Amino acid sequence: MAPETLSRGEYTQASDIYSFGMIMLEVLTSYPPYYNISHNENLAMDICKGLKPEIKCETPRFFKEIIEKCWNFEPLNRPTAEELFSQLLEYFNDNEIKQQVIKQIKVAKKSNKDFIKYDPNEVHPEAIYTSRLIPKITIPEYDTFNSRQNFFSIPDNIIEDKNNNEDTNENNKDNNTNNTNNSNKRDRDDDGDDNVVVSVESNIEKKQKF
Repeated sequence: MAPETLSRGEYTQASDIYSFGMIMLEVLTSYPPYYNISHNENLAMDICKGLKPEIKCETPRFFKEIIEKCWNFEPLNRPTAEELFSQLLEYFNDNEIKQQVIKQIKVAKKSNKDFIKYDPNEVHPEAIYTSRLIPKITIPEYDTFNSRQNFFSIPDNIIEDKNNNEDTNENNKDNNTNNTNNSNKRDRDDDGDDNVVVSVESNIEKKQKF
């Protein structure tokens, strides 16, 4: 499984391309990935950190480059299905590339003369190649877009800070209410003074008439 599938449960074309690289490895070498170690949470975490299976024998460079591109830790840097199809098609349609690959295959066969093929009896007893659940809580989330692990933590004082913020908001609300009331009171007082002045002026005018 691709790192992003193990850490975030993402099933995309990019994760399928990662798995395609694993299939190519087994076809070319006869060895399944991680055959000699336990398939547990520790392996899942190591894959999320960038672990890749060992290529046990000499492999034609043309195919090895494709495998390594499929295993790129960054999903966006892996080839698409269309790009893979186009690249593999070159082997059949481009005579020059085909001749180069044939030479690479001959060199690989010569280097692998004493290569010991995969023996199922040597597989680790906990190397399981059937689908099963792995507790996701034990697998930290990794940011495959920049190859850095994301650490998520909740501060111990988050509840205290929240309460303090709520108290501050309440105090600000009370202060705003008091300020509004005082302002309205001043407005009423000012209006009252104006009424008194008008009343006094009116009385003076009446007395002058008499």
